[in-house]
Amino acid sequence: PHDELSGRLVTCATKHFRVIGHPVALESQEYDRNLFRYNICFVFERSADISCYEPIVRKVSRVLMSCERESKFLSSSNSSVVIHPILEQLYEDLNSYSETSIPIDKFNSIELKIFPFYPNLSAVEDWMVPVALINLQRRVQENWDLTMVKIYEFINGVNHVSRIAHLADCDVNLTRQAITHLLFYQVIMITDIFQFSNMYTLRRSIQWLANEAHIKEECGSYVAISQSEIQDWPRLLHLYSRFKSGKTVAEWMREYEVEKLKIDPRRFTSFGVIKGFLRRVHRWPVMAAASAPKKTTDAKTSWPPELKRLLDGEHHTDELSVKFEVSWPQLEQWLMEIGNEDDVGGVSIIYR
Repeated sequence: PHDELSGRLVTCATKHFRVIGHPVALESQEYDRNLFRYNICFVFERSADISCYEPIVRKVSRVLMSCERESKFLSSSNSSVVIHPILEQLYEDLNSYSETSIPIDKFNSIELKIFPFYPNLSAVEDWMVPVALINLQRRVQENWDLTMVKIYEFINGVNHVSRIAHLADCDVNLTRQAITHLLFYQVIMITDIFQFSNMYTLRRSIQWLANEAHIKEECGSYVAISQSEIQDWPRLLHLYSRFKSGKTVAEWMREYEVEKLKIDPRRFTSFGVIKGFLRRVHRWPVMAAASAPKKTTDAKTSWPPELKRLLDGEHHTDELSVKFEVSWPQLEQWLMEIGNEDDVGGVSIIYR
């Protein structure tokens, strides 16, 4: 590599592979032409995520550079006899065990362990519903965090974070932290609160996911109330296609007589959300100012005063329902009352 690339992480791509290396150039009068270059490279499939290998490449290069400076480990005429077994062991250990420990000389060794990089998580909110992807009860250990021990049994795909904290008698902030921890290690995922007033619509991914074998095989048994009456995939796909913005789950069930098909609507919608081809359509209330506001009065209202401030289109009804501990019908009544006040130009609902 050119001198400008020395000491830097360099990635090259071919049609099928990606090569990542860390070239080194050492200047010394002890070398022929006063310079010694080397570069140890790792080869991956082009589509592979190599982010967790970048620190590995840097460390291998750094250790070998230290050995070279101390004992001319690489430039010695006898180095090829030693370096090839080291590279072979490095390759085998990282592929098989994701870690390795290779002694090089009396003072240096290569100690490596691959740690996957996890994406930065969005904040866990009180209205979010955690769904366990593994059996958490089987993973309970004595040294678990006390909050985790108290909340895990209430993570059932139905309870939202605030309710989990209440049922477990835990501080809601500690509960959010514990659930964030589980989310970080990808043992749970987050969905929305299920209510019959919810609305859903299909994502574009249904175009290819509808033909996936695992979707067809898993859906029927997962959503069926009785395993003796499992609906076939074409019928289930037709029902999914009937979801649309503006139509609630209750209306969808009545129109297509879902109860007669022995389908659990909560599991039916959660399956689509988890698999990524169905999404929730939220209601976002927005309060408009009156064109000619009148003098306000101090008359007592049934709705909490703080609610008005949150009607800015940035807070959906799930958040408001959990915050004020009311159902959607009660919240809807409050929004109507606020919209009819003299100093308000009405409350509109944005669906998105």
